[in-house]
Amino acid sequence: MHKFLILLTGLALLAAPAHAADNERTVIVVMFDGVAPAMIEAANTPNFDRIREEGVWSNHLVPAFPTVSLSNHTTFATGCWPERHGIVSNVFIDPERGRYDHARDADWLTACEPMWQAAERQGVRSAVLGFTARMSESRGPLASHVDKEVRWEKWGSDMERAEEVVRFLGKPGAKRPKLIAIYLKGPDNAAHFKGTLAPETLAAVEESDAVVGRLMEAIEALPAGREVALVIGTDHGMMDVGPLINIGRIMGKHDIKGRIAASGASAYLYLDEGESAARVAEALAGYADAFATYRKGDYPAFAHVGDSARTGDFLLVAKPPYWLEGPEVFPDYAHWLGITKIWATSFTPMFGGIKAAHGYDPAIPEMHGIFYAWGAGIAHGREIDRLDMIDVHPTVMALMGLEPGAPVDGEAVAAVLAD
Repeated sequence: MHKFLILLTGLALLAAPAHAADNERTVIVVMFDGVAPAMIEAANTPNFDRIREEGVWSNHLVPAFPTVSLSNHTTFATGCWPERHGIVSNVFIDPERGRYDHARDADWLTACEPMWQAAERQGVRSAVLGFTARMSESRGPLASHVDKEVRWEKWGSDMERAEEVVRFLGKPGAKRPKLIAIYLKGPDNAAHFKGTLAPETLAAVEESDAVVGRLMEAIEALPAGREVALVIGTDHGMMDVGPLINIGRIMGKHDIKGRIAASGASAYLYLDEGESAARVAEALAGYADAFATYRKGDYPAFAHVGDSARTGDFLLVAKPPYWLEGPEVFPDYAHWLGITKIWATSFTPMFGGIKAAHGYDPAIPEMHGIFYAWGAGIAHGREIDRLDMIDVHPTVMALMGLEPGAPVDGEAVAAVLAD
């Protein structure tokens, strides 16, 4: 009887799922905000350079439109286009929930599963730090470990936060997450206010490179038999810009009745009941040098935002070097001075403006981001011509031997995976 029980126990261990084994592959997913390939090329990045030699890389991770943060954080995490997951910009208006403005609550998603939710559903522990959609107001945390929501300004340095990843790697097998996903500030803020290749921006890129080096060092220090893959991406690229489109002034000048939801280089216009769409289209056509105007039902093929009520009656897409923001982001003094009511329809701010932006057509190369992967299960010394943001999620899930979330629009990129 004793021998029979030993035999049964042995068979049970052989039949146990792969994720029960202590040496099962861990995947670390890092998103740095706003890394354009030109920044990497201009900065001193020995660790990214090493991954080019030992892993997989691309200068053309093509973001979803609009090429802004929250749409692409969600696309990166879920493998779905915005038309499916529902986060159609940094700012939009939902007729039932109201105004969305950089919200991080997973309840705003209309479909799709972030990679950590899909992993947990398949029995794999996950840890998520900083990413949007890691928490649900109605359901609670969507992973075994999530960090607290704090304002971006109160975060520690990216290196300090990367040490959390190292600590998760050091946990014992039963408590160690097999998916560790972290969002880091990267060079985005410096680029916005200093320019894409300013010294401050390149210093931030070099800090990101140092973070990558710290994670690689921690991975290499692990005991023999521990398999870890490191996947690195960004939400969008960045380009230097000039005049601001004063959309509030344009609305007032033409007495357009409606609401604006704008971010970076695109805006949705929601007309009030009774406002003439034909009249508005005619008025906006006069600004074709600064932005393209699309009516609902005729959005461009690159958009992938769908035609739900969240997308408004019109979509405005700035043409570089123009950028746009809604009047609500202007400080009080700007409203007192009448900037959004009587000033020019476009102007370059003397102060308080930005020097670089994103949000444009994803076909513009400057909107493309970086993708790097290194470690267990990753191909060696391979450059990938391009991949779409929707492909990151299924590629990460393939590295873990898991099925992607349901539904999903992307596909695992075979060129990333070791033969």
